[in-house]
Formats: sequence, structure tokens, C-alpha cells
Amino acid sequence: MLRDVPIPPPEALTPRARANAYPHFSDAARRILDAAAEQPRPSFDPDALTATARAQTGLSDFGDAPLVAPLSILCRALCDEVELHALGAHYAHRQIIGLLSTRLRLVDLWKRRPEILGIPVERPLIIIGLPRSGTTILHKLLGQDPMRRRSPFWEQVMPLPIGETPPGGADPRIAMAQASIDTLYTLAPEFLSAHEITVDEPDEDIIQLIYGFASKQFEWSYVVPSYVRHYREADHTIGYQWFKRVLQTSQFLRPGASRWVLKAPQHLEHLEALTQAFPDAILIQTHRDPADAVISLASMTCCGQRRYFDHPNPHFAGANMADIVERLLRKGEESRARLTQPIIDIPFDAFRQDQIGCVKHIYAVAGDALSAQAEARMTAWIAANRMQKHGAHDYAAEDVGLSLADLQRRFAFYRPRFEART
Repeated sequence: MLRDVPIPPPEALTPRARANAYPHFSDAARRILDAAAEQPRPSFDPDALTATARAQTGLSDFGDAPLVAPLSILCRALCDEVELHALGAHYAHRQIIGLLSTRLRLVDLWKRRPEILGIPVERPLIIIGLPRSGTTILHKLLGQDPMRRRSPFWEQVMPLPIGETPPGGADPRIAMAQASIDTLYTLAPEFLSAHEITVDEPDEDIIQLIYGFASKQFEWSYVVPSYVRHYREADHTIGYQWFKRVLQTSQFLRPGASRWVLKAPQHLEHLEALTQAFPDAILIQTHRDPADAVISLASMTCCGQRRYFDHPNPHFAGANMADIVERLLRKGEESRARLTQPIIDIPFDAFRQDQIGCVKHIYAVAGDALSAQAEARMTAWIAANRMQKHGAHDYAAEDVGLSLADLQRRFAFYRPRFEART
């Protein structure tokens, strides 16, 4: 995984941790991995990547968002700091080429249709809670309101059309996105119990923030320490403006409701950039004991990393996720004191006990009306998507090399906020 961080030997790991660090792949998963290994290893030369994107699109203008520095640092980190297996290397390569090609096409579209950037993105609901604190369920639940707009997963990963969709036919992006989801669950079937990704429902905003290099996605997926340091120190104001432009583009290409429901825990770290891009946003912060959230997040992340690494490191995942969660919470607490927008606080336990009640609270504070139709759709969605419908996500602190008591001491600074909401 990380070249300078050794993987614990099997005997030093719990059974669950050992299953992640030394996975036994199914025959179907092995065929996917073997097919990738038979292909030439991709290059992460930044100049070659940008040249490929230009050749694929016939375009040359990458726009005003940061590019040269983050791309160079990312490519160097992928080469020097991590040990991707063949499939992981191909994933990263395709992701970067896709990012660059889409960015070229977006800039070209905005030049040809400048009215896109004047489309209003009015009063979006933006969920900013910690990972594993109910953000995904709340996001999908709010998206059941037909007056709200959400971007389905297939549109998030490919915001621009690919070729022509035949009359009455399915958009080809849907099948492509579904194939990616299927690969993830083939390689890591246990991941489904922790986080369900469905092709026609939204996932996190980090997918769309990637075009301006304002996304934590590279940190979540590939770790890449030097890139993470650059990302933490960078100003992401322009990147968040690009995120808004991507949303405006979706509204232009797929007319419909304009009141967005958005979600990403990474927003906690960038609340000023977020609220500059969306000054009338209504922010919703879900709250859960961060010690529990860290352990769950580390377990889930380590499982999903089988898509990129031969041997995900559970103990490193634990330490890394604890650092990330602390970073998000501290930055969020600092920024809350400076914001003029009110933040609607939703405790995790209260949300689990009464999801519709929490939705009604959000609508009341936001000054919106929850229609009978929207409430009925939300109620039906809850009935069809009960927690643990794909089985329990089992995890423990020792699986990821952490101590629950140490985590509780580490996050004592946040406890007054958490306890005030429980």
C-alpha cells in the first residue's frame, strides 16, 4: 500500500482485519485482477496525460482552476509513494484522463454557451456531517422530494454526454457507471453492507469537485501523502466555483427541479469556500460520536481499498481516518464561528429513531414546506431501504489498530458540540 509503511503480519491482525489486508478473492474478482495485470502498466507522466486528453477531445483550454501543480504532485505520489496493483493503476490512470478530458469539454461548452454560468443555483440543502453519521441516508431521503434536485451517480461521474443516446434508449453513461459499481462489489462484497452505491441515486459531491482539484477523492482512494499535504494547504475557492459550474451544467443539460440536495463530509474542511460559492445555502450537519465514526469509516475504507491495493493496511487506515476526522471536525468548528449562515444540527441517534421527524425539522428551519407527496415518497423509501438491509457492517477498534478510549480522549474538544445535540 504505502511504500514506507509495512503491512502488519497476519498473526498481528484480527480475523476481520486479516480478511482486508490479505484478501481471498472470488474467481470473478480474480479474473478482473488478472485481466488488468495482462495490460501494459499505464504511465503517470503529467505531460503525457494532458496530451492524451487534448488528443481525445481535440481541445486545449483547461480553464482557470488549478492544474499543473496538483496534477504533477499527484502523479509523482502515485509513482513514488504507493504500491497500486495493476487494476488500481488502471483505475487511477482512467480517472485522471477522464478528469482532464471532461475538464476540457466543460470549458469548451461554457465558452460556446456562456448562459450556463448564469443559471441560478438557489438555496441548496448541503449536508456537511462526518462520514458514517447518517449523511448518505439523509441525502437520498431528501432527494425523494420531487421539488429537489439530485445528481444520480452516473451523472456525477460523467457529467457530459458520451455520443448519442438513441431515441427511447438508455443513456450509455448508466451502463458504464453500473459496471464500475459491479466491479467494486465483486472485489469487496462486504463493502455493500457498509455503503450502498446505486447508479440512479446520488453519492458524494467529491465526485464533481474533482475537476478543479478541490476533492478529497484522491486522498480517500489512493492515500498519496504528498498530494494530501498540497491539498490541505491549497486555496479551494476556485475549485468550489467549478463545482457550482458543474451543477449549472447539469441543470442546462437535464432541465428539471433546481433546488439541489448536496452532500460531502469534506465540506466541513472548506466551509468558507463552500459558502462563497453558495451564499444562500442551507447547511445541515449530522452529529455522531466521532470515535464510533472513525472506527466504522476505517473499516469501510480498508475494505474498499481492495480495488486499488493488493494489501490494504488496516492499522494505517485506522490512524489515517482518525487524522482525517479530527481535521474535518477542527476545521468545521473553527469555521462555524465565522459563518453567517445558520447550520441545522441533526443528531445521529435522533435521525435513526425518527427520520421523517428530522426531515420536517430541516424543512421548518429552512422555511420550506414538505408536501404530502414528498413525505409519502420519503416514507416509502425508508420502508424499502431499512438500515442493514444488506447485512450488518461489523467492526471494532482493534480491527483497525485503534483504542476506543484513546479516540474518546482525542475528540474531547468536540464532545460539547456532540453532547449538545444528543
